[in-house]
Amino acid sequence: MKPAENAAAEPVEPSEAERVRSVLQAATSLTAAANGGRHDLHGPDLVVADAAGLALRAPAECRLTREVVVAGSAGLPVLLEWTDLAPLPAGNRVRAQVCIAGRLRASRPTRDGLRLLRLDLRQIVLDADGAETLVDPARLLAAEPDPLAAVEAALLLHLDEDHQDHVTALTGLIGPQLLCGARRLVPYALDRYGIVLRLEYAGAHRDVRLAFGEPLPDAEQVGHRLHALIAAAAAAPTGSGAGHRHG
Repeated sequence: MKPAENAAAEPVEPSEAERVRSVLQAATSLTAAANGGRHDLHGPDLVVADAAGLALRAPAECRLTREVVVAGSAGLPVLLEWTDLAPLPAGNRVRAQVCIAGRLRASRPTRDGLRLLRLDLRQIVLDADGAETLVDPARLLAAEPDPLAAVEAALLLHLDEDHQDHVTALTGLIGPQLLCGARRLVPYALDRYGIVLRLEYAGAHRDVRLAFGEPLPDAEQVGHRLHALIAAAAAAPTGSGAGHRHG
């Protein structure tokens, strides 16, 4: 297991803390293990972030909420699990898994029949890119979710279904040695720092990150940044592929 991440002076991809916050922001399901049982929660906006920290939005009458209420001020020990899946079919759609160990304490009911369960963070593990990383709770609370987190799936589906010519054009930024033998090209991930393309070969795959010039401030700029990458691909010398990270 790697130690918690060090802050990069000029990041070209999300930090581990940002990645976890984005997974939590976009999630429509999670699993909670507590008292020897497992609880599945489904729905939008499962995780709430405010000045008091993080909380889960759970049905007021579900078994997990009742167990948290019974636990009282001591809180209910819990292990929370999230799985981040690529929106498009791919050889391995699991992009990351997040596990958070902590305690849940019941807070106020909400107007929509849900209840806020306050989360006291104890340990956070991000499993991604073939490695497990401990993320410091303070860094997680200080991190902002990616501005594209909630719309990434829709953007990637739109890109794949309606703009395959754009996806193909981006290969001008990938060295021909990587493209050789690739049977399929999948827009695999999109965040404020850039787009990740997955190259699928027979029995293998490789991810290539194409970085934007600077991080996106909001989702409105996605189209402009993608067109800038396409223009750079058209102007790039054949087989350059320089300045982009290969996974």
